[in-house]
Amino acid sequence: MKKFYVLLIAVLVTNHLQAQKKFTVKGSFKNYEGKVYLYSVKKDSTFTKDGQFFFEGTTEVPYQSHISIPSKQMVGLTPFWIDEGETVLELDTVPFKNNRFSGIDLKANIIKAGKSHHIMDAFARGNNEIWSSSFSDIEKSKQMKALSDRMLLENPNSVLSLYALSANMKHYEQDELEKLYAGFSPSLQKTSNGLAIKNKYVKVLEAKVGGEMPNFTQANQYGKPVSLSDFKGKYVLVDFWASWCIPCRKENPEVVKAYRKFKPNGFDILAVSFDDDKDAWVKAIADDNLTWAHVSDLGGWQNVLAKTFKVTLIPSNYLIDPNGIIIAKDLRGEDLSKKLAEIFEAK
Repeated sequence: MKKFYVLLIAVLVTNHLQAQKKFTVKGSFKNYEGKVYLYSVKKDSTFTKDGQFFFEGTTEVPYQSHISIPSKQMVGLTPFWIDEGETVLELDTVPFKNNRFSGIDLKANIIKAGKSHHIMDAFARGNNEIWSSSFSDIEKSKQMKALSDRMLLENPNSVLSLYALSANMKHYEQDELEKLYAGFSPSLQKTSNGLAIKNKYVKVLEAKVGGEMPNFTQANQYGKPVSLSDFKGKYVLVDFWASWCIPCRKENPEVVKAYRKFKPNGFDILAVSFDDDKDAWVKAIADDNLTWAHVSDLGGWQNVLAKTFKVTLIPSNYLIDPNGIIIAKDLRGEDLSKKLAEIFEAK
């Protein structure tokens, strides 16, 4: 088994530069005219003409994608993988209504697709066949793990093998996942699937009032590593937030007020964002005048620090003294300024 993983990691780390590849997606609707969205490398849109639509673009790696149309509720989306070359779809819209929902059931027939789609379609069918078999749970686990192992060997350092591993990672031991994760390129490690794998083996750390706050490091908005230990000797607020979090954004003015008032006394902030969109993250920092240090791995809720510190709700924060001891948690509204006033007025 050890020899297998040494070989597998050696194959994974055989990296090469990816060139931009052109792709096209074209399709036709049987009974729809209007706006069409393509969710892929980025969200794109167009309008049908005589039921026909067309998208084109470039990508470095394959992306799982889907087509949608404006609708309050939509089910039955058929995902497909965009790769270099042409993808051709035939789509049909079927209105549906039940006791709870009404909307559109969008069905797609994939007429033509690239190599990546066929690889992933075979993987999905293999998984489904194993699940529908009469194998015992133990044997199913072995079969699904073997299916993922084959993907890893046949598609080294690929978003396809990363996706396959993330889909079946519950069938691997934590040390196996750690070794396999290390074999992927940094760009793949930072994807949501990559971080989901890392979160399966990352150690959960205790962070309780009265205890020491464990050190951590993530990159700031400029790509530079920032560590909690960089703030040693200060009172520092470790603040978990995100640009998309409405309560966080409403809380920010109170945090700004506390920062401006107590920064001269030795107070600082290290903000950890659960964003997955860098542009939205950076814009929120500027819009809310958050002039302190910021870090994120851009994994959204898959941010490794969410798992590390068991953060399940945001905003959330820890106030740490100059010795690295947690002295308060989840200070909201005026409570932060009141706590800081107690600290600095006592000196």
